[in-house]
Amino acid sequence: MSSRSLVLERPVRVFACDIDGCLAAVDHVAFDLGRLHAIAELNRASAHDPTVPALTLVTGRPHAYVDAVMQVLDVRLPASFENGAGLATRIPYRAWLASAVAAGGPAIAAVTAALEARDDVFVQLGKVASLSVFPNDPAWPVDDLSADLRALLARERLPLEVDPSTGCVNLLLPGIDKASGLLELCAAVGVEPAEVAGIGDAIGDLAWLRACGVSFAPSNSVPDVRAAVTVALDLPDVAATLAAYESLIAANRALLG
Repeated sequence: MSSRSLVLERPVRVFACDIDGCLAAVDHVAFDLGRLHAIAELNRASAHDPTVPALTLVTGRPHAYVDAVMQVLDVRLPASFENGAGLATRIPYRAWLASAVAAGGPAIAAVTAALEARDDVFVQLGKVASLSVFPNDPAWPVDDLSADLRALLARERLPLEVDPSTGCVNLLLPGIDKASGLLELCAAVGVEPAEVAGIGDAIGDLAWLRACGVSFAPSNSVPDVRAAVTVALDLPDVAATLAAYESLIAANRALLG
């Protein structure tokens, strides 16, 4: 299905975006500020136009990074950060963790210590309830790194989930992921998942995208995600996100007359 032919059965009230691979290109390429500006302007219109879904984020990035992106895009809804570990608002400035996070603290601390003793990986700074593990050698395939980390968790008997992403592997507490984060977000906003459209690109996005009423994937997404979504776009990252946003507005207007 083309995004231009999107037909909705019910209005979409919220557009939830992953950051890496959707609002930002992979490999830490510079932001496309022009398209981000266009997305921010659409989001601002949602304050007075009910056919424009309000924007939010569902991402693995830590809170400080997410807060900055919320400022860039003028996100006024709560956003889910760190793979479902918490929610944050920009105005008022708040962030809080899921209730299940506290029990997982010892496991996170133990695997952090084991990984920091190695010289072949590094752990992304700034996270408090999950880990993003990057190989020092970019040529190390993510699938191989995932197998290595599963073996480590088994040896240490640590109850963490392995979530391969783009260029890194996330280690998550059981029951806390982007899908649980989406449900917390919906409860905070007062919408049903069926009223949310989502866009994501990695395996860790599959569950939460399937819970959305409408879902999109950019051209850089993995095949499993492209096969699962409502619309698989032929545009990359932020270009796809802008096109998806515009198509949702058009489909809302067609539905609501």
